[in-house]
Parts: sequence; structure tokens; C-alpha cells
Amino acid sequence: MGFLHNIKSAFGDNSSIIPSSPVAPPGKAPTERSIYQCRQNFGVNFGSLFVLEKYIFDEMYIDGASVELDAIKNYINKNGIESTRMKMEQHWINYCNDNDWEWLKDKGIQSIRIPIGYWTVADGGFTRGTSYERIAPVYSNAWKIFKQHYVEKAKKYQISILVDLHALPKGGNTGDHSGEWFKEAGFWNDNNSIDRCVDICGFIARDLRQYDNISGIQIVNESVFSNEPHGQEKYYTKASNAIRKENSDVPIVISDGWWADQWVKFLNKASNGNSGSLGIVIDDHIYRCFSDDDKKKNVDEIINGLESSVITGLSEEADFIVGEYSCVLDTQTWNKSQGTNRDDKVREYGNKEIQIFKQRANTGYYFWTFKFQNGDGGEWGLVPMINKGAIPPRNSRVNLPSQETFQKVLDENFQGHMNYWKSQNPNEKYEGWRYQEGFVTGWNDALNFAKFNNSRLGRLNAWKYSRRAEHINARGNSRFLWQWDAGFQEAVNRFNSCC
Repeated sequence: MGFLHNIKSAFGDNSSIIPSSPVAPPGKAPTERSIYQCRQNFGVNFGSLFVLEKYIFDEMYIDGASVELDAIKNYINKNGIESTRMKMEQHWINYCNDNDWEWLKDKGIQSIRIPIGYWTVADGGFTRGTSYERIAPVYSNAWKIFKQHYVEKAKKYQISILVDLHALPKGGNTGDHSGEWFKEAGFWNDNNSIDRCVDICGFIARDLRQYDNISGIQIVNESVFSNEPHGQEKYYTKASNAIRKENSDVPIVISDGWWADQWVKFLNKASNGNSGSLGIVIDDHIYRCFSDDDKKKNVDEIINGLESSVITGLSEEADFIVGEYSCVLDTQTWNKSQGTNRDDKVREYGNKEIQIFKQRANTGYYFWTFKFQNGDGGEWGLVPMINKGAIPPRNSRVNLPSQETFQKVLDENFQGHMNYWKSQNPNEKYEGWRYQEGFVTGWNDALNFAKFNNSRLGRLNAWKYSRRAEHINARGNSRFLWQWDAGFQEAVNRFNSCC
């Protein structure tokens, strides 16, 4: 049933999650690999590449098909399996050409989230006993193409790949992006499907371990909401441990199931209060065009509501990405916004999203989606949204702050920090040197990230955990460790405001 069958025997359903290796190289400057894994990524999805979606690329959808499984079956019935395989391979290979890669690089794109179906992994090697088994030969080169034309190609442009296991057997949700229709998301209560995907995650981790530009392995897309998510907890634990057994440092991405703090608490509990040790990132999707509540609002109400509704109400620190977002609002919203200039409001909406994501999605944000077979996708399309100024391109060039600037900023912040706390308790013997050391570490890490195409230090929960552990190892623990934390965080903030 896969390359890591029976890994379930090694990790029980209720086992703890294996921590990652330190995400910051101990005692060393960030490496290129650690920067790919830990920067805040300005990214985009390659939608309908390895998981077809009819509204994006519809050429394969003949004879009334509406999901990939039916589309491929119908195409095989009409054209034969070999012709279908060749047709799909041309789609995979030609989806992104050299001009596209150059454009992405020029606009400052740092990472590509690529949705994949379980049936493409290992060239169809995990399809036995599933709906895709009979058509698996169509995917006999899919994984090889994914690595050669996307992972390896992206590296040439210093772009990373977020591998998104988007479609699961029995369905992690009931959307058409699951590759077939499901009346309910049956994956979470099906042990065979869970074990299959645990094997898949282990395979992906091992097979891609050689590549430095893998920014993460996402083990599910848009898990269904559940008040008591026992299936999600089991799968997240087992899949994370399968990945860690094969790859100790790659970021693992889980879905927030439309309730972010539920999974902040899960990670905090699984790590005994040190969620940064796990190397796990939570994926939140930001759309304001689907819910009935959003459709009742005009565009200004939606824009003004972003501040209070995007990645808020968290009980603890955690690392987040926004794995999908767009500039799309529902027709009902626009009907309630008569008298406004649509392009102006789309720009205002998109720019507000980016402003908030930079503050709260410290591991990155990925627009949905890159390109369409017909037309440019409008407010779903990255190219027109960048061209219209709704999504600001990222500047890859940077003027690094001088040593004099660093010293000035450090002196000012250290003096302000100490003056404040001495005013709170003049008799306390604060360990201000910890603040200084934290500040120096944070500034130097941010500086080294910036040297790599103006990257910004992200994934701060995990990165800070690693650097704090180094500090404790070298200087001992203390009830004043919070001063190191304060110095580190302030340095990163101040560096980002300087350049």
C-alpha cells in the first residue's frame, strides 16, 4: 500500500509529535536551506496543475465531467490511455514556461504552493485499492515531472516549493478539488485512508529530502471543520511523525479547519507549551466571497472587517501561512457597493490583505491562483492583480542598514528598555545583557536573511525557539529570559522597518 507501509506500528494513534531539528543552524548564520524553510514567503498557487479544476483548466473535461477522476476516465474512453497520459504530461510540462518563471522572479515571488493529488505521488504508486487505480498509468511520470520541472526548475530562480497534499482518498473535504465527488469527508474516519496518507507523507519527505528549496510539506488542504476533530488529531500526529522519521527539518503544514486557535492549542498541548519545537505551521485560507455573511456586506464593510477577522483570537504564539487568498468578492457584495469604482476598491482590498498578512502570516501568503487556460482570471488571477496594483510586487533588492545604524538602533532600544523596567521596579536586578544578546542575534539573523534577495525572517515561533535554546545552553536559564525574547523580537521588527 506504499513505500512506508506499516509505519503505524511505530507510532500509536495517541503518540506525541516528534520535534524537528533546530530550524536555525546552531551557532551559525542561516544557511540557504534554512532561509528557504523559514523566510516569510510572497507566494502563489499553481492551481489546476497536478489537481485539475474545471474553472481554471477545462480542456480535459469532456462529456459532462466535473472532477478530475471523471474527466480522465472520459478522456481515456474516447482517446485511449496512452493518448491521455501524453495529453496530461504536456499540460504538466507546459503549465509554466521560462517566460513565466522570469516574470515570477521579477515580481518578487519567493515560493510556489503546488496542490497535488495522492494519485500523482510516486507516479501513481499509492493508488492500489482507490478510485484512481485503474487510471494510474496516466500518472506514471507525474512525480518525475513534478520534481524536474517544478522543484528543480524553481531552484534555478531561487524560488521554493510548498508541496501541498491537496486531495486525499475518501476526501479531506467535499470540494471538487478532492479529485472526485464525496457526499461527506470520509477520510477522517477511515483508518486505511489515513494510513495510506501517512505512508505518502513519509515517502514525500524522504524523496524530497535532497532538495534545499522545499519550504514545506502540507499534509492536507482545507480540512473540514469539527468541534471534536479526533481524526484530524490522529492523522496530524501520525503524518508528522512519518515525515520527521525521514526528514528532521522540513516544515510541516496543517490545515486550521476554519478554526485557527483550535490547532494553536493542539500544537501547544502536543509540545508541552513549546510549539516552536515541532516545526509545524498552520495554514489559514482567507476568502470573503463564499459565506452568506460576507455576501450580505458591501465592499467597505469587508475591507474594514479584515483587521478583526484575519488570524485573530489566538491563545498562544504559532507560525502561520495564508495558503490561499484572492481579490474576489461576491456579486451580491458589489451590488451593495453601487457608486464605487471597482478597480479602486479591489486595489484597496488587496493591499489591505497584504498589509495584514505581513503582520500575522509570518511564514508567508500564497495568492490563488497563477494562470488560467482561458483569459487571465480577473480577480482570481495573480497577473492582472499585480498589473492593476491590487497585489503589490515584492522588491528583491535591498539597501542593507550600516553597522552605524545597527549600533544606534541597539543603543536606543536598550536604553528605552532598561529605563522602562527600572521605572517599574528600581530595586530589581534585571539582566539587561540578555536583551542585548537577543537583539544582536535577531538583527544578525534578519540581516543574513535580507542578503538573500531581500528575504524577511519568518516562521518566528520556530526560529526564536531554536535561538533561545542556544542562548540558554550558552548562558543558562533565568526568570529574566523574557528579556532575551524582547530583544530578539524588537531587533527583527526594527530591522524590517529600516530596509
